[in-house]
Amino acid sequence: MRKIFTDGLVIFISIFASFSVENYREANIEKGILNDAVITLGEEMVSNIDYTKEHLKQVKNIHYINDKVINNFNTISSKEIFESHSTNPYVHVFNIAGEISYVKKYNDESILNILGSWNAWEPEKVFFESMLNSGKLLEIKNKKLRKEIESIYTKQQERVNGMALATKNHTDNAMNWFLDTQNKYNYDISNNIIFDKHRSQELKNILKTKAIILELRISDLENYLQSIQNVVLLISSEYKKLD
Repeated sequence: MRKIFTDGLVIFISIFASFSVENYREANIEKGILNDAVITLGEEMVSNIDYTKEHLKQVKNIHYINDKVINNFNTISSKEIFESHSTNPYVHVFNIAGEISYVKKYNDESILNILGSWNAWEPEKVFFESMLNSGKLLEIKNKKLRKEIESIYTKQQERVNGMALATKNHTDNAMNWFLDTQNKYNYDISNNIIFDKHRSQELKNILKTKAIILELRISDLENYLQSIQNVVLLISSEYKKLD
C-alpha cells in the first residue's frame, strides 16, 4: 500500500509540476507578447512626436503669416506674402518617398493656397487601435500609463483634430470670399489681383477670427506634444526590447 501511495504521489507531483511549468511558459510568452506590443506602440508614438513637431511648425507659420497680413492689411502685397512664406513655409506636397516638400514657387493664383491652407491633422494610430480591439491595452498593469495612453489617442488627438477642422471650416470662408469677389466680374481675374486690388474688411475679419482659432490650436498641439513625450519616456523606462 505504501508503495502504491508513494507511486501515486510521485505521479501527481510530476503532473502538477508539468502543468506549472507549462503555465509558467505560457505566462512568459504572453508577457513577451504584451512587452513587444507596448514597445511597438511606443515606436508609433515616437513617430507621432516627429510628425507633431513638424505639424506644429507648420501651424505656427500659418499663424505668423496670417497675423502679418492682418497687421499690414492695407499695404502688404501678394508678392510680399509669398516671400514670407518661402522663409516660413506651410503649403506642401509629398514626394514619391513620402517626404514633405514645401511649395516655394508661386503663380497668379498662389495667394489662394497661402490664405486658404489649413493643414490637416493626421497622426498614426493603427497600432493603438489594434491593441484596443485585441484587448492588449487592458493588459497593461500600470493603470496610470494605460490611462494616459488612452487619453492621448482619444481625448487629446480628438481635440487637436477638432481645432484643425475648425481652422478648415473658417478658412473655407476666405476661399468663398475670393470666389464671390471673382464672380462680380464678367471676365477672368486672378486671385492675386483680387487680393492686391480688391481686399475688403470682410476678408480681414475672416483672418482675424482665424488667428484666434490658430492660437488655441497651437496651445493644444503643444500640450499634446508634451503629453506624448512623457508617455514615451515612461514606456521606455518600464518596457525593454527582448532578445
